[in-house]
Amino acid sequence: MTVLRRLSAWLKVAAREHWLSLLILAVPINWVVYQSDTAENILPMLPLPLVAFAIGLTLRPRHVWLLWLGSVVIEWLVVGYMGKYSEPGGGETVRSIVIEAFPWMALGVLVPVWLGRFLGSGLREGRHSDATPKEPAS
Repeated sequence: MTVLRRLSAWLKVAAREHWLSLLILAVPINWVVYQSDTAENILPMLPLPLVAFAIGLTLRPRHVWLLWLGSVVIEWLVVGYMGKYSEPGGGETVRSIVIEAFPWMALGVLVPVWLGRFLGSGLREGRHSDATPKEPAS
């Protein structure tokens, strides 16, 4: 019973810390899914990694993998809402669409959020390292 309580408490904290990031990511994920059939090049897909990088840089989520899995679920919901499961095109099946969500969101969300978080922490450490004087004032 204590394992379930700990898991429940952790899920509540994780949801409280990451709801804003997932809400922000829902818009570019929707855009990317919408553009996936009609895009002739990669440019319409760029908003997702750019927004994910900005989230990592500014919000610095503690559990990057949780945002990745949440983005996969959001993509599944958007694909289902747009009816792409009923009519998969180009030799795809429902199973391939579901499985492909993991690497696509890894490239579009996991890596950019992690890079943004990593660079954000490096910038903050670099900024604060000069704040303390090396020698006491006389």
